[in-house]
Amino acid sequence: MGKRWSFRPVHIQGWRWTYSIAECRQYMGFNGYAGKSWMAVKNKKIFFLTLWGITTFLMIIIPLLISPFSSLFAQACICFPYLPHSSSSQEIIMGTQKAVYLTGYYSIGNEAKRHQIYELIEKTELNAVVFDVKDDSGYIDYNCSIKTAVDSGAVKNYYNLDEILKEFRERNIYSIARFVAFKDNVLPRAKPEFAVLNKNTGKPITLEGSTWVDIYCEEAWDYYIEIIKDLAMRGVDEVQFDYIRAASKGSIKNAEYPHNSNGYDKVWAISNFLKKVRQETEYYDIKISADVFGWVFIEKNDQGIGQLIEEMAPYLDYIYPMAYPSHYNKHFLGFDDAEAHPYEVVRHTLEKGFERIGDTQCLIIPWVQAFSYDIKYTEREILAQIKAAEDLGIEGFLFWNASNKYSAVERALYTRVNSEP
Repeated sequence: MGKRWSFRPVHIQGWRWTYSIAECRQYMGFNGYAGKSWMAVKNKKIFFLTLWGITTFLMIIIPLLISPFSSLFAQACICFPYLPHSSSSQEIIMGTQKAVYLTGYYSIGNEAKRHQIYELIEKTELNAVVFDVKDDSGYIDYNCSIKTAVDSGAVKNYYNLDEILKEFRERNIYSIARFVAFKDNVLPRAKPEFAVLNKNTGKPITLEGSTWVDIYCEEAWDYYIEIIKDLAMRGVDEVQFDYIRAASKGSIKNAEYPHNSNGYDKVWAISNFLKKVRQETEYYDIKISADVFGWVFIEKNDQGIGQLIEEMAPYLDYIYPMAYPSHYNKHFLGFDDAEAHPYEVVRHTLEKGFERIGDTQCLIIPWVQAFSYDIKYTEREILAQIKAAEDLGIEGFLFWNASNKYSAVERALYTRVNSEP
């Protein structure tokens, strides 16, 4: 088979090996014991293989490997450590995800709204859904049982994630779990030791209308990683970090980061958080991605928020620039109104991104502005943004409308369907 034998945790369809006693506690309430055993976890079933069991099995494997029948044995795929883990919803070609965004309470947790989107997916080229698991307020929208989340009052249980993923699998839909990271109006209030503080009061500071988790707080990182592992175990295909940055507006000068005792810059915090996420989820079948401002692709410094794409890309499968034309300077690229030129704005942004991280494994896929701001955005403007991406060889795109109103997107997609030869 061309693969080396290994007893490290690996995964295939439905099962995954783990050493983690803590993980077993999470999924089974298992209390563990002093010695290490091999444990295979599937949903809420757990099996223990002691050293005696491994030794006995190796007494069978080793003779087979050195026997004249070893090649036949290998071809038969009798691979002890390779047991399955939670199957993902859809195996898509990397970079071809085409999705709409759905909120937790009003959309993904609403059966009627969900089925409207399923119908749109069935009739068009859409093949994925981005949905909130940790929303802009800091609430955990799905049926999460992680202790820190429950104790902080964050769990809203707007929908049953397992049921949603089952529906996705039945419809061959790729699942992207939107995870709002450091903007959080719940956790810093429940656990002030996780918070960005106001230098003047010593209490959690409010910036951009919300409290924030300290980007340097590694205990908070571990909490987030625990949630990501839970998502992976349930079968989510991809976790997408939003607000993976420090606050960009408000009384920034009064913000204190208590966990930055070493004086590191914010780029260090964001890149090391992603590095730890990648390391901790290495043997989980889940993709890691992040949203960034469109101008983060253009500016070659972090603008004080910690997002520097050269430092983020090594730990990401995808990076999604929010290249919304409405969010650029009105005279960007010399236009009287940049929002009226969606093709040029999006193309320029993506080109700058390719210049900087185009040779990495991290794929660039744009968020498409599917909402109106100063200018009404119709299917014409939506199609222009898609064309900008496709002209650069990008096959995927995500549609953003905070209200989840996608009539213009629907018309744009039907236009594309009808224009196919």
